[in-house]
Amino acid sequence: MLKQLGFAALLGGTLVMTPAMAQQTSGDPFIKQQEINQWRASKLVGVAVMGADQKKIGKIEDVLVDHDGNAQTIVISVGGFLGIGSKDVAVPFKTMKWQTEGRTVAAGPPAASTTGGAPATVKTDPAATEANQGYPDVAMLDMTKAQLQSAPDFQYAPDPAAHSALGQSDRGALTPAPNPASTRND
Repeated sequence: MLKQLGFAALLGGTLVMTPAMAQQTSGDPFIKQQEINQWRASKLVGVAVMGADQKKIGKIEDVLVDHDGNAQTIVISVGGFLGIGSKDVAVPFKTMKWQTEGRTVAAGPPAASTTGGAPATVKTDPAATEANQGYPDVAMLDMTKAQLQSAPDFQYAPDPAAHSALGQSDRGALTPAPNPASTRND
């Protein structure tokens, strides 16, 4: 749980850092409010990934960022049932298309009429809805579930401590560490 919380804090900070730096004009080092074009990184994990055929093909398992704070890779969990038998595949962050629908909400008190009147409704701006909830509704990917299932398994970076314990000095001898998503203590 702490690992996941730490990831969320790191990713959240990196996703908001670049736009946030642009809004700092008074020399104040603090950000006071989320901008409408920012997502909460912790909320991206679990977002459904829809394929070219408009069917669910997986869900976001992880987002990898580079040292400059740029989101680079989306790790998608594909297949399985309740996390059993699933596999992780990765695609570049830029290949994803994000979609959020506006919501229909009441726009005030009920309209006066003899039938009791229904409240007037208005459709919200999708960008405002997305900012309020902190994440897009779905991620779209121009692939099918079969294509993702046949993609190579994604491997997280190997554990350097395990490598050192084995006394290996050749970087080429590194073996991938277990997938942290499958060893989490949630």
